[in-house]
Amino acid sequence: MSAKKRILLLGSVASGKTALARKLSQALLLPIVHVDQIEFNSDLSKKNIDLIRSEIKTAVDRPEWILDGHGPLDLLPAHLKNADVVIYIDLPLWRNIVWLVKRQLKVLFKPRSEMPAGAQEWSWPHFKKMYLTLEKQHRLMNPELSRILNRPENQSKLVHIKTLNQLREAVGKVST
Repeated sequence: MSAKKRILLLGSVASGKTALARKLSQALLLPIVHVDQIEFNSDLSKKNIDLIRSEIKTAVDRPEWILDGHGPLDLLPAHLKNADVVIYIDLPLWRNIVWLVKRQLKVLFKPRSEMPAGAQEWSWPHFKKMYLTLEKQHRLMNPELSRILNRPENQSKLVHIKTLNQLREAVGKVST
């Protein structure tokens, strides 16, 4: 892989996208675009879909970025085309559940910086929503996403992470 100036991170809820984005940002000195900051209001309701699309498009029109998530699915083809590297974190559901629980416990004490200011993620309804979203992603979205990412035009830029060791090695692999 040549110069990596635009990196797309894909994966389920609590798959490690943001943690990897931070490590890649430090290693490659690239700005992170946190899709959660763009998609959600401080009360965790979704913003207007046209506003979300516009803000994400503006962010990825820049020459350098790490896109932490993808936003509306109709933007995915453009993200795939424009990215120099596509990292798909495809860990087992049980791992994502453990990380989701861990994240929920952490936000009791400190809000996540990648969320909109004032967002309160520690509630039971929010946890339940994230859990159901995670389960649905694994059951319905991940198989379709794998099919899309395995198309010939995406293969040369795809880093498909299926294990914790591969996740740990991802920064080194993308940085070289």
